Amino acid sequence: MAHMEQAMEPRVKLLPLLILVAAASFALRAVDIYAGLSVLTQPVEAQDDQESRQEGEAAGAEPVEAADPARQEPIVIGLPSNEELELITQLRERREMLDRREQSLDLQTQLLASTEKRINDKIVQLEVLEARIKDHLRLFEEREAAQLQSIVQVYEKMKAKEAAPRFEALNLQVQLDLVTRMKPSKVADLMSQMTPAAASRLTTELATLAQPPSLEEVQGGGR
Repeated sequence: MAHMEQAMEPRVKLLPLLILVAAASFALRAVDIYAGLSVLTQPVEAQDDQESRQEGEAAGAEPVEAADPARQEPIVIGLPSNEELELITQLRERREMLDRREQSLDLQTQLLASTEKRINDKIVQLEVLEARIKDHLRLFEEREAAQLQSIVQVYEKMKAKEAAPRFEALNLQVQLDLVTRMKPSKVADLMSQMTPAAASRLTTELATLAQPPSLEEVQGGGR
């Protein structure tokens, strides 16, 4: 009996120690469970911020504070002032005036081009008309010259006494045109049979034809 009491005495002494160890283990376990619940209840951003801060501290760098969206001030675009509005209005009016002036210049250019084209067309038409008139005048002069030459031949074949009265009845300009185409000997015979007044008048006109042209005639011919 005494031997059994001696054997149970060490076991009785170990029981409080086991209880103490069990209590300590239970306390540590409770601390771990509480820490795990705290981590689970934290927001994802806070966890990421904490992890980033821990990584920065582990790397030896200073922790970077996360930007607080509530602290970021919004960008406000201010309205233009009265001076800016007035300047914008002046620039717009200046631009519109330049546009109107450009349109007016374009219209004037088109009108000038159209007018120039009409003038050039008219000049071409006048040149064509002038060429036609010159052709007609040349034909007329050729026919007139041929007709005068035929009349000259008639007067040259006539006797001066018979031709003189008929010659005096003609226009003075026609007399000049015929005399300038006749032979000098025939003219002398004809004038000898004419009246003195008619012969004198014809002689004066022939002398005038031999004179040099006047300044007015020269200027008129140069136009």
